[in-house]
Amino acid sequence: MTFLSLLNTTFTCVLNGIIVTAAIMAALYLILKTFSHYIVRTPIFYITGLIVSLLLIVQISLMIGAIQAKGATDSAEIYLTQLLENKSGVVGANDSQYILDAVTKEYPIIGVYIGVANFSGHDVSELAESMHETMISFLNTYIWHRVWWILGILVVACIIVMLFDKPNAAGHRIASASRHDGRRARTGSHKRVRRR
Repeated sequence: MTFLSLLNTTFTCVLNGIIVTAAIMAALYLILKTFSHYIVRTPIFYITGLIVSLLLIVQISLMIGAIQAKGATDSAEIYLTQLLENKSGVVGANDSQYILDAVTKEYPIIGVYIGVANFSGHDVSELAESMHETMISFLNTYIWHRVWWILGILVVACIIVMLFDKPNAAGHRIASASRHDGRRARTGSHKRVRRR
């Protein structure tokens, strides 16, 4: 994967992040509108929505990138196996870092997420498999961290919007009820006048 390919991958991740964020925000809007018609008309809703959208784009883009990096680890393992085919011995700290640098040069998307490696003590014949398992484990953890961040951002945003909506919604309901009672009282008085 060349640097231009990495740029293309980055652009694709960000674009997909924007699309997924738009879908999530649309669904969130419909859910909150069902909960209360007034909640989606408050200024805090739009301010919170803008901040949440930016945070979600970042988190989702990073998550999509990590998924793509995870998909490249199988090819990286094959590349490593071929690279170390005629070598033997025990790996040192500098050796494992050198090998990881070779992998990230070939697959830059992996280098975005994994920059340091220490596989000292491993046999060279086991290095490709060990690095593959370690990269998969790290990227899985990274992806789940992004998922929890996304859920946390959405929950906090919903709580903030609902907290700011309660007084306004309550006030609107009271004002609406007062106007309704006033109209009913005036209608009743007209009826009494007509009876006389």
